[in-house]
Amino acid sequence: MPSRGPARQIVSIFFHFMYFSAKISSKDRDCLVCGEATHIAHLGINLCRACAVFYRRAKLSHDFVCRTTTGSCPPGKGFNCKRCRYDHIVSLLERAGVLNTSDVSEESAHSNISSCSSEKTERPFLERVKTHYKAMSLHRHNSELNSRPNPPHPLEVSLEKGPFYPADFASMTSSVRILMSAALDFGANAFPDFARLEAAEKWELAMNFFYLFRMFEACYRTSKIFTREDKKYFVSYSTYFTVPFDKNFFNTAPQGADLQGVYQHMVSMTSGDQLPLLHHHVDLFTRLNLSEEEFITVAVLMFWTTSDLNVSEEIHQLGERIRGDILKELYAFYREEMGLVDYAVRLGELMMVMQMFEKKEEMKEHYETLRLYNIMKDDNFIYRLQKDLKIE
Repeated sequence: MPSRGPARQIVSIFFHFMYFSAKISSKDRDCLVCGEATHIAHLGINLCRACAVFYRRAKLSHDFVCRTTTGSCPPGKGFNCKRCRYDHIVSLLERAGVLNTSDVSEESAHSNISSCSSEKTERPFLERVKTHYKAMSLHRHNSELNSRPNPPHPLEVSLEKGPFYPADFASMTSSVRILMSAALDFGANAFPDFARLEAAEKWELAMNFFYLFRMFEACYRTSKIFTREDKKYFVSYSTYFTVPFDKNFFNTAPQGADLQGVYQHMVSMTSGDQLPLLHHHVDLFTRLNLSEEEFITVAVLMFWTTSDLNVSEEIHQLGERIRGDILKELYAFYREEMGLVDYAVRLGELMMVMQMFEKKEEMKEHYETLRLYNIMKDDNFIYRLQKDLKIE
């Protein structure tokens, strides 16, 4: 069965960057030390054979003196200072995480190699989105806590430490409204082009983001804050579900709701296939241990996944450009911070995570079921939200 909508777009992103990576790896690249062309990356980094041989010999005895006495001769073609050449290779290997420290003497380990390392690529897009995601998180956390009957003292509030509370029906509805409001502000602040869109287009993107991002973020934060033994799973920024399902969740349900029926429905869901699936998701996040940069990148990709939305061609093209921009900065992060030359496998894992949360149809069906139990009325914000979302 062919993949549809966001799945096609996710697969397209992945293969585009697989192709880009293959193009890079299949042609000659410049040696990071001497600047000469090399077809093979030696020692796990872009190092030519001559520099690799020099390093292997020099690490046995490297009593060299800098030719300029500065200890910072610039690398590149004509680089013939043995002291700085050796120190620069050591610096590159350390940053790539492939240096065997036992091969380097104490003198080399304490030498001033930082001055020889190449400048890092600036990542303004990632940094801007990070800043505005944190602002969105603070807004959501504080708004959710202050909407509680007995909110905690402001000095007791922390994004990392909570306090966090068991979810109930009223808090869940309120948190969704807060998230949607915050998502619109996030979009306008993080993406200048978003602020210029028509109101209906902004709402379409924000709704789509809600369905893709909400549980992705919940699993990510669950893996960072709770343990498997806690049996707690975030469902909003400040509230969580517990396993087994807490019957008190429906204490704030509207009058006339079939409480016994919906409780049995939720118990059946959480004790059946859903619980192992939830454990799988959280365990996967724990194993992958996504960096903040990877988390932010996925958030941007989800915000601008437009393939099955009823929006203009201009917005589809805008989304494609923004997705490309954030992935370029992620690649720079992989290369310079994580030491990954071949990042295709890691990127593929991110795309797999994205596809796991393509659950709009399932969520719409779930809310319709709750409507049948009179848990959600026609004017309930969450129910109206799923009614408004049109999937092509």
